[in-house]
Amino acid sequence: MKKIVLLFVTATTLFACAPTEVKTDIAASATGTVTATGPDVDLIKKSITAFADGDWDTYASTYADTAKSYHNVWPSNTDTTVGVKIPVLIEGFKKQRELMDGKLTMGGTIFEVVTMPDGSKYGHVWVDFTWKNKKGEVGKSVLFDSYGINKDGKISYEWPIYDTKDVAKLGQ
Repeated sequence: MKKIVLLFVTATTLFACAPTEVKTDIAASATGTVTATGPDVDLIKKSITAFADGDWDTYASTYADTAKSYHNVWPSNTDTTVGVKIPVLIEGFKKQRELMDGKLTMGGTIFEVVTMPDGSKYGHVWVDFTWKNKKGEVGKSVLFDSYGINKDGKISYEWPIYDTKDVAKLGQ
């Protein structure tokens, strides 16, 4: 009986110590990268800085011609009215800036670009914006923005999420 138990323990030990096979094709296809530096991060920094400065030509140059923006809404494949083309968006921003006293100030910025296993890229920015209206009152909004980045190094869409409370006060 001791021999059977010893044989069983030895066999279990051998099987437990055997190297496991790792399928490298599955492991490799399940990885992606995240970075806070590089040309794609520079692209979203350039875009958000141009927005803050009101440099509309530079801002527009960071977007693909077909790019749309989805402010505080869920992008939809069935409702094509929720996305706004960048030139239309810029015209709205210009009118909004007329209600401000100067440029936006950016603080607390975080930038990253995620590259998925299939090569698609998504940029993200977290930023704290402040501004003054014409009455001298300070407005503030924390923004999270997600970007699609195409293979040509342009932004293919943006999806900003932010509190509109102080932005809405500009029109009052």
